[in-house]
Amino acid sequence: MSNYSIDGFDLTGLFKGSTDPISFADDPRKYIPVTGSIIYSVWNPKAEFVYIGIAGLQKNLGRRNPVSRMVSHASGRRSGDQFCIYVHDHYVVPELVKCGDYSPKNGHLDVITRDYIRKNLSYRFLDFQANDSDAVVRSLEKQIKAGVLGFKPLLNGDP
Repeated sequence: MSNYSIDGFDLTGLFKGSTDPISFADDPRKYIPVTGSIIYSVWNPKAEFVYIGIAGLQKNLGRRNPVSRMVSHASGRRSGDQFCIYVHDHYVVPELVKCGDYSPKNGHLDVITRDYIRKNLSYRFLDFQANDSDAVVRSLEKQIKAGVLGFKPLLNGDP
């Protein structure tokens, strides 16, 4: 087993993949399965682990579609998307304050957030296709947030 193992699951692919992380600028439909559940890690340009998330959580395995969560994240729309809110609060707002150049317009903060996400963030994921995949990814996410691997994501790790 790797150093990135929890409950018998090898999570190396979330943290040290053999390929580069996938940019949020890329269409997730090219990478993410349309069924099952996923757990994903998000990375900034400094290769810092910023977020852990899960998708495909519907009770019925056939109805689980993790693609929609990744499309939502890439959209930058903050309404109903905690990831976009975290990115906005921790990265976009400080940049706006620093540059001091912002004119309020409806929807403009979502556009700025979208552009930041697509330009600066990427992800790795692992998929699970079993009937209990929703419970598996929930448990893994909870443990990673708590720091059982010896580190936590910057934006949504437990205090």
